[in-house]
Amino acid sequence: MIVKENFNPVPKDRLRKAGHDEEIRVAYYLKMAFGDDPKVLILHDLRVVFDDGTTAQMDHLIIHQHGLIIVESKSVAGILEVEDDGQWLRKYSPKEKPEGMGNPIKQANRQGQTLKKVLLSGASNDVTRNAIQELAVDVLVTFSTANGGVFITKNRQLYPEVCPADVIDDHVNRIVSDRANNAKPQDFSLSESHRARLAEHLVKIHKPYKSNNAITENPCPKAPLYDKPLKVEQKTSEYMVSEKPKLTSVISVITDAISGTFSDTNNKFKHSCRKCKSDKVEIRFGKNYYLKCLSCDENNRIDTTCSKCKNVFKIRKDKKNFFAECLTCKTSEIFHINS
Repeated sequence: MIVKENFNPVPKDRLRKAGHDEEIRVAYYLKMAFGDDPKVLILHDLRVVFDDGTTAQMDHLIIHQHGLIIVESKSVAGILEVEDDGQWLRKYSPKEKPEGMGNPIKQANRQGQTLKKVLLSGASNDVTRNAIQELAVDVLVTFSTANGGVFITKNRQLYPEVCPADVIDDHVNRIVSDRANNAKPQDFSLSESHRARLAEHLVKIHKPYKSNNAITENPCPKAPLYDKPLKVEQKTSEYMVSEKPKLTSVISVITDAISGTFSDTNNKFKHSCRKCKSDKVEIRFGKNYYLKCLSCDENNRIDTTCSKCKNVFKIRKDKKNFFAECLTCKTSEIFHINS
């Protein structure tokens, strides 16, 4: 699902235009592969700024259940080569003198670090900070074969992040699949509603690069409901804001969207042991999640159902927080907090 498009004007400079065209090409491939997939949210041309002025300009950001993927697209009308010493070179033709260039993999990794710093700057507690720090950030670097682009290195296995633009979907699916297959029950993950809120927050804090050719942006409308994903057809300009959101609102969005940090007063579920009626229980995991009574040592099955559809909740763990999630109604509520 495309949350944010790239509506930047076409640059007049030849090299900048080539880069812009490549970003549009990669955006097209991503749209063809994931445009109708609500489990994968994509933001094109995202720019966030940390308090010290450090900037992360991401060509494409992908949000999935187990983390983020930053895609750096490179326009190569010739040869993209990595020397034995790790130096990256660009050649527009085999006969031309190679030009040195920055390592795009490290560039994308730095963008991920800055993005986390921006999110951490609004975190109000340790649980939120830990959740953000644990959020996996993978990177991909694409190059176009449309104009004869070729990637050359003696050891291709050292650069799994680099791929032709027209197979970007295969590499995204590989990362998502690997993260899902290697995930443990206690690992942090983003629910569908959390992904939508995170994407909305990133669009709000997006800082368009100001230039003479910049497009005038409109203010961001009121945020959609927590359990409703963003619509595909909504345009970037309908979400952008030119002023920095208030710190309190940033903290609120990040806390709700990423960590799911709640207090006991927000928990509508009350638990007690079926045997001794004690409320001193905690959730543990065997073959499934269950309630362990700390008073009489009794194990209690969790079979709480959704009040709307009557289906049994799926329990999801995030640190000491446990959520009751209904896959049918697409809801997620705090179920229990282990002390």
